[in-house]
Amino acid sequence: MRTGVSLGLAVGSLAGLLGSTAAMAQETAAAAVDSGAELEQVVVTARRRQEALADVPVAVSVLSAAALETRGIKTEADLQLAMPGVVVRSSNNSNQLNYVIRGESVDAYSGSPPGVQPYINEVPFPVMSSTPFYDLQSVQAVKGPQGTLFGRNSTGGAVLFQTATPGNEFGGYASLQYGNFDRMISEAALDLPFISDKLLVRFAGTVTSGGAFVRNLYDNQKLGDKDERSGRITIDARPFDGLSNVTTVQIGETSGTNAPNTAYYTIPCGEPSGFNSCTYSPANQPFFNNLLNGTLIPGYPNGYVYAGGFQSLPEFQRSQGKYVINQNGDFTHEANSDMVINKTTLEVSPTISIKNIFGYSYSKNAISYDTDYSPYPFIQQYAPNAPRTGGDLPIETSTTKTYSDELQLQGTAFDERLEYLVGVFYLDSKETYFSPLWLGAANVAVAYNATTGNETYAGFAQGTYKLTDRMNFTLGGRYTSEKITMRQDARSLFGAGNPQEVTQEDPSWTVSLDYRINPDVLVYATTRGSWRRGGFNPFNPPTATPLTAANDPGGNYFEPEEVRDLEGGIKFDGGIADVPVRANLAVYKSWVKDIQKTAYVVIGGTASSATINVPKTEIWGVETDVDVHALDWLRLGGSVTYTNAEFTEADSRLFGSTVTYGPFGDVPEFSGSIYADATWRLPNDRGSLSYHVDVYNQSSFYFSNLGGTIQPGTKLPSYTLLNMRIDWAEMFGSRIKVSLFGKNLTEKLYYTGGSAGAQNFSVESATFGMPRTYGIAIRTEF
Repeated sequence: MRTGVSLGLAVGSLAGLLGSTAAMAQETAAAAVDSGAELEQVVVTARRRQEALADVPVAVSVLSAAALETRGIKTEADLQLAMPGVVVRSSNNSNQLNYVIRGESVDAYSGSPPGVQPYINEVPFPVMSSTPFYDLQSVQAVKGPQGTLFGRNSTGGAVLFQTATPGNEFGGYASLQYGNFDRMISEAALDLPFISDKLLVRFAGTVTSGGAFVRNLYDNQKLGDKDERSGRITIDARPFDGLSNVTTVQIGETSGTNAPNTAYYTIPCGEPSGFNSCTYSPANQPFFNNLLNGTLIPGYPNGYVYAGGFQSLPEFQRSQGKYVINQNGDFTHEANSDMVINKTTLEVSPTISIKNIFGYSYSKNAISYDTDYSPYPFIQQYAPNAPRTGGDLPIETSTTKTYSDELQLQGTAFDERLEYLVGVFYLDSKETYFSPLWLGAANVAVAYNATTGNETYAGFAQGTYKLTDRMNFTLGGRYTSEKITMRQDARSLFGAGNPQEVTQEDPSWTVSLDYRINPDVLVYATTRGSWRRGGFNPFNPPTATPLTAANDPGGNYFEPEEVRDLEGGIKFDGGIADVPVRANLAVYKSWVKDIQKTAYVVIGGTASSATINVPKTEIWGVETDVDVHALDWLRLGGSVTYTNAEFTEADSRLFGSTVTYGPFGDVPEFSGSIYADATWRLPNDRGSLSYHVDVYNQSSFYFSNLGGTIQPGTKLPSYTLLNMRIDWAEMFGSRIKVSLFGKNLTEKLYYTGGSAGAQNFSVESATFGMPRTYGIAIRTEF
């Protein structure tokens, strides 16, 4: 009730101020012409050193701490609304995510490393679950193949998260946000400079709760809530001039429920893979009646079961409203993550520095969901009447422990005409999977249970040489060797043991040329080559031969993926008719060999996932964005991304059959956004009022790479989202800011991804995007 009163008072106060602000707008606009509006300089670390975005010959998107707050970015899913060309795709539920850039991603249950590698403070970390977004200094998306500079090879790009560093003065902030669905997000940070310029410490943390928005008809439960606790300490020690040692320790835990996928499309009875539509049908008597009355499985059902049968379930759910499912599963989500990062930098001389970056991360993610996305118990993670208490609940669990270390030598030479970076990198990672299944019709329980290992060694070097005062040439290379291992653990369907090991190695490289036409315009051309390691899929029987046309039927081994690209671009950062403008345009084409994709199959009567190397793929596209400071109080901008991806050699062998891949999945052909920011100074020391509005549009896309053949019904529709925010800062001369926000204000029902399960479950499932959300936020700085 108090929240409602506060919200009403804030709305009333802001509404009154809007009237006086509108009267001031004309006067403010006239003054702005003479005040000299400016765009702030954007600094990025896309080449492992700080430099202006306008000087970097590669496509980069960046969001500062201020932009993250203005755009209301609190989760990975929010990033794609503000970063052109970045897609955040979900698979089986809202807590299984991966990044997509330029068509490169990673399929669930593939055993493949990510096509887009995320980093925290320059250390690669695994994507196992959604992560806490708080006290960030910036987020950058570096697009295109990576390998010569970043710790791990990736074929699509890298997403760089930089946490805030300690300040040299006592201070900090605290914020509280509350909205519909009882969603609460609180954050705080505090700088403690124990010894000025010598020992600086920053504490930061977040606590979140609520957010359930999906209704389950089976038991009338609301799903999708998240309770999150995360804390971070950063210690910046500078014992003497030239030496900096920054240590970051973060600990977090998350609990709640998944926002589960909904049954989006069922394969009709009589069509290939439509067996469950035939089995779980009123026409299948007496089986169906015996299921519903509890004769077949004693005690089932315990909740509401739609008597219309499996085939008509999606249509029935949609008739019951938005964000509705009907599933008899459990939807537990629990995650723990610990992280330690140490960066030590020694300035050997004015032109040479040595940096060491050590990283440790531990993640455990436990997720349960209804594998068949229906109220019928034909495939579950556990039997419907099995005991479900504490740690005995048999749910899908994955645990990852990773150590990495990188030693760099950076410097300049030849009268500072050459900037260079030389280094070595090491990584040791182990991941354990446990994924149980209960096969209802046979009353049989099985599990996928395996441990994979990855040990990586790499050496790299890159240099940029000033050919003239306007032209630079960059050349970089890395050689990487990776040892991949796998063993089946005690509860494995395939039997314990069966050790597998392979070593893969290959170079990565980059060559670029950039030319500054004038102080405002940079043009560049670059070509890169990189690769993504292969390995073993823990959800397939362990065999030594890869699943290729030459080795069909093959098994769980898959080959490395290789990519080569060409990119050309132009960057403008200057003024047009005295109006500050920043604009970027990039055009690229990639050639991918043996791209890693999955197909769900049935092996020995058990659902499984096979990782397949599709022979050849071509991806090309255009990315552009513009930012205009039209007036001192008005800023406008937008972005458009076009991606054309296709399998040019699409036929692969799958257990004795030819499978034709296409259309290309996970990538909308078009995406784009426009935004406006307006800020007015209020009279009589009342503070300032800011208004932000943005519109995001995304075209339709497939969440399966087999949507044109064996996995129909996997095309998701296009959608448009409208988001707004109003900030009243420095209220009456204080350090308090009150904000009202709304996302998806038109209440558009949309989907962010899905899981293609036609071969195993006769159903394709899709993940709901967030509904309309709104609320109030209060922030104070001190």
